[in-house]
Amino acid sequence: MKYGTERLIDDLQALGYKVVPVVANNGKKFVQIDKYEVKVGQFKGRVIDLAIPAPNQYPRSVGPSIHVKSDPMLLDKKDTIKGTRNIINSPLGEPWRYWSFRFNLNAQDPTKDLISQINGIFKNI
Repeated sequence: MKYGTERLIDDLQALGYKVVPVVANNGKKFVQIDKYEVKVGQFKGRVIDLAIPAPNQYPRSVGPSIHVKSDPMLLDKKDTIKGTRNIINSPLGEPWRYWSFRFNLNAQDPTKDLISQINGIFKNI
């Protein structure tokens, strides 16, 4: 069974996404979805770059965030709301933003579940 970046890449490609592996300045691994279209919510139709943390044990463990790059920025640090969302600088550098979120993945189809939860983030902001 595959884990980590390799697993996340394979799963996302099987779902039809164009992806590339990325390593941040702090050494953390990510998988970037190029030209991710937001499907729901106030940013519906916007095309962004979306990076997903890829811990070595993915899907047994998953990063607590998504990283968003868009022009103009969808949300920025000033849009942090205590107890609701936390947006800070990303280790991927400018112009990326870290959006804090806790994921709980279904063991049957974790990456499909992850994408569903990411869509839920956009739906609820």
